[in-house]
Amino acid sequence: MDEKILLVEDEAGAAQNVKMELDGSGYELRWVRSVREARALLPQYQPDVLLLDLTLEVDGLEFFQGLRQAGREPDAGTVLLVDDRNTALRERAHQMGPAAVVTKPLQVGVLMAAISDLLNFRE
Repeated sequence: MDEKILLVEDEAGAAQNVKMELDGSGYELRWVRSVREARALLPQYQPDVLLLDLTLEVDGLEFFQGLRQAGREPDAGTVLLVDDRNTALRERAHQMGPAAVVTKPLQVGVLMAAISDLLNFRE
């Protein structure tokens, strides 16, 4: 069975870049644009990896922290996506202890390596 990835990203361009890279890679990708949509989807779609943009309509770190506290973080972990110019948010993201932090604008190769590492480490 394909490993499942949930991308929570409000920027269509960034999401399309990830989608193009993941198409044909053997991963099943679902993309939502908001935390509200992610909350609605998670009960029936349990991803192996969560890719979470931190600059959404609500604080992505709060959503991440809530998942972790509820024991609902994906098995392989969460990759937090943060703007490389926002040093304070990037530092907060690292302090929260996600599986990985990847900066935006996304370098898709870096993101793919992080996903691969998480899924391989889990096995």
